[in-house]
Amino acid sequence: MADLEGRASPPERGRKSETEGGKEMVEVLIAFGLLLIVLIAAAFLIYYFFPAAFPAFWRHAHVPNQGVIKRDWVATGRIDFATQFSTNPGDNDQPTEFKLLVEERRIVESIAGNENLEIQWRLATLREAKSVITQYHKYLSDNSLIKTVFDETASLPPPVTTQGNPSD
Repeated sequence: MADLEGRASPPERGRKSETEGGKEMVEVLIAFGLLLIVLIAAAFLIYYFFPAAFPAFWRHAHVPNQGVIKRDWVATGRIDFATQFSTNPGDNDQPTEFKLLVEERRIVESIAGNENLEIQWRLATLREAKSVITQYHKYLSDNSLIKTVFDETASLPPPVTTQGNPSD
């Protein structure tokens, strides 16, 4: 309050000055802001470490499309290999591990009545891997692409005897 001459009068008993009230308001806002930050961090940590605690409808990306399966997974006969990718061109000639992949497809009817073709690649079973190797070896032998040990020795020249070391 100000008196008639424009001087500030001392605050009345029980009332605080405007600067003290402003400081209290700032402190309250800071406290609420920090509380909000703590609550957001806690919610994030709970969701990160306990995702099963949240309902499934919050995780739509993991739920496959629902429909009637008209034809279940069937192998298409296509194969591929997978390995760790290296950007170094010198690694292309180095031995590494490969995984045999098999393509499968199925037909699913959506709730609207549309037929959807779904395709997936999965790791091959041992039986499928043996089948691929058997077919590959049959192809090599049918086209005379396999060299046997007997074929390579027939093309070698006969042994030469030296004076100090006879071959007999």
